[in-house]
Amino acid sequence: MPGSGRLKGGMAMLRKRVPKRDDRVIFELVEKELLPFARESIPGLQVTRPELRKRLRGCTTFVELTAGRQAAGFISLRAGRERLTVELLAVRPKYQGQGLGKRLMRYAERKALLLKLPEVVLWVDESNERARRFYHKLGYSPVYYDPNIRCYLLSKQLVPQVDGIF
Repeated sequence: MPGSGRLKGGMAMLRKRVPKRDDRVIFELVEKELLPFARESIPGLQVTRPELRKRLRGCTTFVELTAGRQAAGFISLRAGRERLTVELLAVRPKYQGQGLGKRLMRYAERKALLLKLPEVVLWVDESNERARRFYHKLGYSPVYYDPNIRCYLLSKQLVPQVDGIF
């Protein structure tokens, strides 16, 4: 339906973060979609815009746009020597369940393989059942639990196809 902003079956575009254009939306997504789970372990946890910008500076962040050029979600990646870390991933609620998160994660996995990194890791809050199920369906397994922050470290070992691409 024109103007609905829906992704399912529609065109979407992934591009690198443009701070002046994207940071307001990214901050809103972090505040509404991620921090409520973190606050269950650390009540009163606050993240300021400068703190988030500093964290994003150490990452490469990609924003998924709808056909109407609305930011629907984002993923922040940090490449290490042996693995790629998904630092942050969030999708606007109206686009959840439409395959956007899966596309963002598949992009991260392809990026890791291009960088010759055999593993993708990420942290997920223990109380975020939906996210834990999502990552499990994508092949991520818990490798560590930190009781201080009540989060699981999830990992996926990547195996390149014969042509080196998924």
